[in-house]
Amino acid sequence: MKKKTSFGDVICKIEEILLSYSVILMAIILIGNVISRTIFQKSWSFAEEVGQTLVIITTFIGVGYAARKNKHISMSAIYDMLPEKVQKAFMLIISSVTSISLFYLSYLSIQYTKRVKELMRVTPALRIPMYLICGLVSIGFIVGGIEYLITFINNIKNKEIYYSSEKLDSSIEEDLTTSNSSCGRDNI
Repeated sequence: MKKKTSFGDVICKIEEILLSYSVILMAIILIGNVISRTIFQKSWSFAEEVGQTLVIITTFIGVGYAARKNKHISMSAIYDMLPEKVQKAFMLIISSVTSISLFYLSYLSIQYTKRVKELMRVTPALRIPMYLICGLVSIGFIVGGIEYLITFINNIKNKEIYYSSEKLDSSIEEDLTTSNSSCGRDNI
């Protein structure tokens, strides 16, 4: 029986494709530019701005993906020593404050993107409107905020501690035993 695909699974798949192809394309373009500069003494005029755009995509689209997969940096030495009830309270505070912060940052980035659009700025080599690139930052913050909101809701609804929107536990063993679908959600 085929599993029904949710909206979250579609978003996750889009993120995975964007992130993987961005890293691959970044490597190809930047290495190609180095080879071109070294061998032909001619640099590609577009390489730096495409590289910068791909770094923005990887960084900010990766925010939501890292939050969903519990792959973000965490400092848990003290947290791990706390009793489970206190850990649950901490996770509620952490996920709610992070979600609110990301939504606020998305608001600020949307305001900035609007201002950039009004100025009609474009990239120097490819003449791509800068507001499109700035919009990626807003999207990343919104998706990250949603992921932390889902984590907060999961921790309210369930007895177990959710470390991310789809992970109950941050242990490596769970990563190794997950199914082939890298984008599945359990409790939404």
